[in-house]
Amino acid sequence: MISLNIPLTLTLTRLALSPILLPIFLALYLPANNLLTNCMLAAFFLLFGLTDLLDGLLARRLHQVTNLGKLLDPIADKFMVYSTLITLVYVQKLYFYWAIIIIGREFFVMALREIALFYRFTVSVAQIGKVKTACQMIFITWVIVNPAQKLGSQALVWNGIETILLICTLVFTIASAVWYYHDFCNRFKQIEHH
Repeated sequence: MISLNIPLTLTLTRLALSPILLPIFLALYLPANNLLTNCMLAAFFLLFGLTDLLDGLLARRLHQVTNLGKLLDPIADKFMVYSTLITLVYVQKLYFYWAIIIIGREFFVMALREIALFYRFTVSVAQIGKVKTACQMIFITWVIVNPAQKLGSQALVWNGIETILLICTLVFTIASAVWYYHDFCNRFKQIEHH
């Protein structure tokens, strides 16, 4: 029997609702491209994102860290980010290649972790991975908010900021994948020599 605590409930809520509610609301209301509506949708996305920080914080503070929570937390995050990225591509607010790079990186790192588990070692979470996640959250929030199509001359500022955030996101997305790959290779070599 699964014992539900507050952190695990938050994780399960994010896992169940974010890939359903976020795409529906984004697909329905983002095409109108109204700044106020966009800000509300971005706040909704951030609310789900903040539950990620909150469940981890509460789990540590309340001494309620569980193996199930550790397993489900990254899955819930990926569901939320993937569903949002795919919807942003669908409503033509994001170029599909950027979504492929971001999602592809996640599958690549997941594959490394699965192989590592098979050989009985782990690829631990690195600081660069946390920076990557923060960049992705900020970038996705900005893409949701950005009403550039209706701003005329002001669009340059909005799109300029979006481009800078995109570059930062892609740099950390790729750099973190490279870091994890090198870490995986180093640990794999140690296993082979033993």
